[in-house]
Amino acid sequence: MSFEHRPSPSRVTEAAAATFPRWLLFSVLAAYIVPGLFGREPWSTEDSSAFGIVWSMASGSSLEWWLPSVAGEPLPEEGPLPFWLGAILVRTLGGWFGAIDAARLVCVIWFAVGAWALWYATYRLARRDEAQPVAFAFGGEASPRDYGRMLADIAVLLLLATFGVIARLHETSAESALLALTSVVLFGIAYSLDNPWTGSAVAGVALGAIAMTRGLLPAAMLLAAALSFTLLHGQHRPARAALVATLAVAVFAIWPLGAWTTHPEDAASYFAQWWQWNRNSIGPSPGAGLMWMLRNVGWYAWPLWPFALWTLYAWRHVLSRPHIALPLLLIAAGIIALLLAGTPSDREFLLAVPALVVLAAFGVSSLKRAAEDAIDWFSLALFTLAFFALWFYAGAWLLGSPPRMAASVARLAPGFDPELSAGPTLVAVVATLTWVALVTWRLRARPPMTWSGPFLAAGGLSLIGIATVALSTPAINYARTYATLAPIIAQQVQRAGGDTCVQAVNLPMGVRGMLAYYGSIRFDRPADAGLCRVALQRDSRRTTADDAPPPGDWTMVYEVTRRARFDEAFRIWVRRD
Repeated sequence: MSFEHRPSPSRVTEAAAATFPRWLLFSVLAAYIVPGLFGREPWSTEDSSAFGIVWSMASGSSLEWWLPSVAGEPLPEEGPLPFWLGAILVRTLGGWFGAIDAARLVCVIWFAVGAWALWYATYRLARRDEAQPVAFAFGGEASPRDYGRMLADIAVLLLLATFGVIARLHETSAESALLALTSVVLFGIAYSLDNPWTGSAVAGVALGAIAMTRGLLPAAMLLAAALSFTLLHGQHRPARAALVATLAVAVFAIWPLGAWTTHPEDAASYFAQWWQWNRNSIGPSPGAGLMWMLRNVGWYAWPLWPFALWTLYAWRHVLSRPHIALPLLLIAAGIIALLLAGTPSDREFLLAVPALVVLAAFGVSSLKRAAEDAIDWFSLALFTLAFFALWFYAGAWLLGSPPRMAASVARLAPGFDPELSAGPTLVAVVATLTWVALVTWRLRARPPMTWSGPFLAAGGLSLIGIATVALSTPAINYARTYATLAPIIAQQVQRAGGDTCVQAVNLPMGVRGMLAYYGSIRFDRPADAGLCRVALQRDSRRTTADDAPPPGDWTMVYEVTRRARFDEAFRIWVRRD
């Protein structure tokens, strides 16, 4: 029996809101973020490109610090903020960890900032009177503090369980910073309901930092959502809105003002390209963004969207209350940014993820026990099957049988001799046994704590990530690395007379950065246009768009491919004059 003194669909007992052990929470956070950070090459084009920016900043002059570039090529679509931090880490810790691993330490910092901001944003919203669960007639409901802690823990666990963000959070790219700063915006606005000036200042600074990270579109969408909420909720509404907007503009202005002061001529050209890129980032119609959502959101935002939809239904009578209205506005900002994007991707949808996590957390607290059990069983079945598949494919690759399974894995790293090293194999075994222990605990105990389901989902994704990285890192490094190819190309470039500069032809930014890092190749800069005697062309056999030689009168003197990437050829050209 309960006595409903507030319109809340949430019924949470003291036992359901039992404290999630801090040591266990921090263990899950560490198990999620640490594996996959060290001892591996950049595996994606974005990760390689981001490292190229960081390395150029760390080894270059103030020009590279103010105007991001990859080995001399300006990259106006990337703001400098996240790479400043990575370059500082490379300069201070690169001698101990190596430049690549030191740069990737920035992921830990952004992950910690994002998790902290998300936890406290949820805690602030959950402790508000209108968000409290039903009060039982004879007592026994969760206290506001315990209820807030429970939902905040669930929010962090749901973030760790989200399928789409795990790769982004392990890359040096700006997306990990974007997710963290969006969480800070969410926290600042939520905090402003109780502390108007401090919370608004935090939100404004974070919005300016987002503009310095990923351009105007995401910052403008989040600013519009922040101002809309600020003008509708809390105290000193117009003044708070003005503070948010003023600080956002002021923080962003640090970058162009600093660049124009130190390098006025280069800044003029760079920001002209930056402004053009921002204009081109807005597409002619929302059709492409809508198709991206239909194809990807189902898996990308799993398991958030089922809980979020349930929240909208269960709390449908109080959608205007801050703990629902704020996440809804920020989710709308992310979706609108995605629909407006000229080339829609998860970069825009990342804006909606922190708010979607908070909305999903409120849905978890209002689920019936049968629904909670169904979601738990889904997690148990999904990750158990994932572990079976991982070990079956690893065994097939190692033994060569069944042949089809072995061949499907071998195609990912042609020419690589499979082997199981003792250390990585032990790590994968421990991760598997830990998952078995979690499954056994869930089947035997039937825990009453509301956080048990999100904990299973977060633990399952973290553990399968650990096992996958441990078993597959050598093969993926073999297929992706340029560490062995770059010195060969550099030697041939030197023989061809490319001491001064090398013109890059159809060379992706990530490849350019890795060849410059491993081969110490000096690629052309804007001032070198038409002056380089040697050109380096990358030709992908998957497309005919990059087959043509560099324009002008050139002679090809060298061509090389890798066994691991037989579809990728590099050609060295020399001017005939």
